[in-house]
Amino acid sequence: MTVRTVLRNEWRLLMADQALRIVLGLFAVLLVYALANGVVWLRFQERTVEAVESGNVERTSALQQELDAIANGGQPSSPFADPRSPLVLGGPGGSHTAVLEPGSLTALAVGQSDLLPYYYDVNIYTNESSFQQNGEVENPLNLMVGRFDLAFVVVYLLPLLVLALSFNVLSEEREQGTLALTLSQPVSARSVVTAKLAFRALLVVGMVLAMSLLGILVTGGLDSPGRVLLWCATVVTYSLFWFALAAWVNTLRRSSAWNATVLVGAWLVLVVVLPAAINIAAGVLHPLPSRIEMITAQRDASNDAVNRRSELLARYLEDHPEMAEGVVADEPGLGALAWAATDAVNRRLEQVTSEHDAQRAHQIILVRRYRFLSPALLAQDVLIDAAGTGDARFVHFQSQVRAFAEEWREFFVPAVLADEQMSASVLPNVPRFRLADERPGEAARRAAVPLTVLGGLVLLVGIGAGVGLRRVRGAG
Repeated sequence: MTVRTVLRNEWRLLMADQALRIVLGLFAVLLVYALANGVVWLRFQERTVEAVESGNVERTSALQQELDAIANGGQPSSPFADPRSPLVLGGPGGSHTAVLEPGSLTALAVGQSDLLPYYYDVNIYTNESSFQQNGEVENPLNLMVGRFDLAFVVVYLLPLLVLALSFNVLSEEREQGTLALTLSQPVSARSVVTAKLAFRALLVVGMVLAMSLLGILVTGGLDSPGRVLLWCATVVTYSLFWFALAAWVNTLRRSSAWNATVLVGAWLVLVVVLPAAINIAAGVLHPLPSRIEMITAQRDASNDAVNRRSELLARYLEDHPEMAEGVVADEPGLGALAWAATDAVNRRLEQVTSEHDAQRAHQIILVRRYRFLSPALLAQDVLIDAAGTGDARFVHFQSQVRAFAEEWREFFVPAVLADEQMSASVLPNVPRFRLADERPGEAARRAAVPLTVLGGLVLLVGIGAGVGLRRVRGAG
């Protein structure tokens, strides 16, 4: 008996088992649905980004036309929205929207892209509360459980299919009395089990990778080959872990029913219980401050700032002497007083959000520290990062938006303090946001440790399975 004979026999057995055919067909349908769902979300994001960028162009064009009309003797469209005022031109009416383009593999893993904002309206009033709010209205259930995408299928459902195909690769032959006959041939138990699992791995992993590559081709993700390779490597490694675990359990010489119970229990613990426990522990040990506290702090700071505007302006100019040129200390303009109050509110919000950010950082550290207990957490972390929809890319984007908001203020605030009027000639010099996306190797660098640990788990469980199979050979 050769390995080729084993593979041919496995194909016949699988095709003769109606239940397994149904399971494989259902898995294929779920893969198609998951990819379609991811593509729909990607297209929605692309339309949103296109609309936002068009809004930037239209807003600038409208301001240009109105400022030209005023210069030619016309009147502002509203006395309360005169674009010559830097508070208006640099405020919400003239704001610039900073955008994060969808990740190259967003269609495969929605990740955090439906939870974290991927665009911000930046103006002189942009503050920390702007980064804590998301203007999109979304189904709370989607936000709580996540979207059904290929990453979800790989992390949660792929192990179940692997276990359904592999829980009895050895125990069934023992129960049917064919194991001794098989081992009487010039073939080892290790070769037989390896051939069986290799066939199943090619079938299952091939389906997932084929659907992944189809999605990448449809959405144009081939421009990031490093991320594609990282995605494929993670799918293969994660799948091999579950095949190795099934092989090891089969060497324990127990019944097929016992194998199935143990493997399903392992899936429940490693994929469901441990990740949930780690997330709950992070929330309990490092709870985030209430959003009500932020709203209350903003309201109190606003009320206090209105009553102390002159004092706050003097303090602001003392802290920012480079902004003092053109400001009349004895009779400051209303714009200067308003900005002093705004700056005081912003500083108070920074204090409140710093507590939120510190607690959030502690939560992330805790999750990253204990993610090594769960292969599912390791795989999910790498898959989402490879897709460009993980926390790291959004943090990178947000840091650039903060820098851009500071650049925006530095452009407009001196004119506010000096009570200047602006014209259309300043529009070409107004800052524009240009995202410097992550370098291609950043995701691979972050994935090195979790992917190495996942590979180590595969090796460890595989060694255990190999030792057990050697005993089966001896028993034969």
